[in-house]
Amino acid sequence: MKIGIIGSGNIGGSLGRLWAKAGHEVFFSSRHPEKLDSLARQAGNGAQAGTTDEAIAFADLIFEAVPFSATMTLPVDALAGKILITASNYYPKRDGDIEINAPSQSEALAKKLSSTAVVKAFNMMFAEEMEARANGETEEKLAIFYAGDNAEAKAVVAQLIEEAQFSPVDAGSLSNGIYFQNEAPLYAQRWSQAEAQQALDKVEA
Repeated sequence: MKIGIIGSGNIGGSLGRLWAKAGHEVFFSSRHPEKLDSLARQAGNGAQAGTTDEAIAFADLIFEAVPFSATMTLPVDALAGKILITASNYYPKRDGDIEINAPSQSEALAKKLSSTAVVKAFNMMFAEEMEARANGETEEKLAIFYAGDNAEAKAVVAQLIEEAQFSPVDAGSLSNGIYFQNEAPLYAQRWSQAEAQQALDKVEA
């Protein structure tokens, strides 16, 4: 699969390395693409680096890990027909006042990107956990929640979660992303798959 990374920092850069190791074609991008050449070389498997527009044009699936305010400026037409994994969280002190106009943060983004299959995932996990797996420092299987309204896109994302050495936990529809966005009950938790499922069941009940 061709994967474009928007925001190649501690989260995006580490996941991109893990997915390249799993055999995917990865294109890293950021506001300073000239600084990403070493990351692409480290990732291997022919990984590339460039601008956000280049990453979107290259990829079938986009992973974004940028401030929420930046996600709301992503190009609608260029992302049409693609899968987008959103790992951003809305922090008003950082992102400013944004009209969400939806029950959850991910639904607000999906409303803007109406022709894109948006799946929320990886936003509730610490960056250090991605880095540890990319660096080969741990094999501990921690749970990652994911939510979306497109079954095929969710199946792809579940596989990518496993290839990033985590355990996928299906939280249901995209509206359920509200359970694990920042300040929600399931946010920023280090759980096994069973523990995460129990916590999700409790919240849904």
